Amino acid sequence: MPVLRKSTLSTLLLLLIFDLCIAQLDTLRWQPGLKFQSSDFSIDTATNNVFADIVIHYEYAFQPLKAGNYLPIVHAYAILNRKTATLPDSSERTLRYVQLLFDLSGYQSKLIEWKTFELGELNEKVAPIKPTMDRIFLEATNEVSQLKKDMIEQLSQPDNTQAMAEWEAKLADLLHNTPEIIEEKNVGDFQIGLFAGITRSIFTGKTKDHFTDATGFDFGFNFDIKRSRFELDMNLGFNKTKKELQGKGDWPATMKTHFASIEVTYGVKIHKNKWLAVPYIGLAINEFTPAKSDKDDKRRVDGYSPVVGFELNRLFKDMHEPQEKASFFYRIRASVSPANLIKNYSGTQFNLKVAVGFDVAKVRSRMVKRM
Repeated sequence: MPVLRKSTLSTLLLLLIFDLCIAQLDTLRWQPGLKFQSSDFSIDTATNNVFADIVIHYEYAFQPLKAGNYLPIVHAYAILNRKTATLPDSSERTLRYVQLLFDLSGYQSKLIEWKTFELGELNEKVAPIKPTMDRIFLEATNEVSQLKKDMIEQLSQPDNTQAMAEWEAKLADLLHNTPEIIEEKNVGDFQIGLFAGITRSIFTGKTKDHFTDATGFDFGFNFDIKRSRFELDMNLGFNKTKKELQGKGDWPATMKTHFASIEVTYGVKIHKNKWLAVPYIGLAINEFTPAKSDKDDKRRVDGYSPVVGFELNRLFKDMHEPQEKASFFYRIRASVSPANLIKNYSGTQFNLKVAVGFDVAKVRSRMVKRM
């Protein structure tokens, strides 16, 4: 049964990947310089009509500003559905004609973005986002519809060789003279992160004489301001006593214990590509308690100590929303407390932690001209 389940899941995954690949092959997004080939269409010699299945897709959001103002953010695309687009033949003239239709739609997508850029900063009460964007889309549609009507009328003449060349030149000028608008994202100076993983604490000196090394869970937060990182790193480990000891009561040998540690640190971020390194210093609070105890059990041994360490993060995924960005990472964190200052049982302490987590930061977006 497990083999069958594994085979079924593998098959479903392969089918999903296949469907995604086919979906990408079935559509073609307009971009400057893109030229059609006959293989981009179905050829139906039984018809004389050109069916260029081209649609304009656009989406918008807004960047909130002060006093109820905002900046509109828009993305527009011209998309050809290759699966349904049909030509009567694959002649050069037919391909040039359908290329003109696609370039007109590409011009419309650029026009939507340019008109939106020209709006600048708006007030939500005076110019709400939805009717404003509906108006921009309608204006661009009407302008391109008139161009398309004029083009089809001129190209419907029997001898249209010169007219086609003129329209190709006209569209090239329109596309060239309409600025390309892109979204620029600026990540804020402040971000907050959350992580969880496993930890291993290795003891030396008197601590090692009385306790085994501890393995357990790691959990924490980081707060970043520009290149500075403030971190609260907490872990709960599981270990045993090696021999009898005293700490607000009797601790028999081989008794199961918990080792809790909190590190409060400050570090400096060093970022390069997908890697983030953070050397840091701080203060650690360490405590041993019996694993099984009741509310009246006062047994514990604890101490406070300086800590120095190094953290290495590997960023593996980014997720973008209109107003925030989340970055997911793997993390390895190594630290040492030269003396954990646990009363009567002090020693050097090494900590190794492996975790996965994410950082979230506010993002400010705006539309800019691509230079």
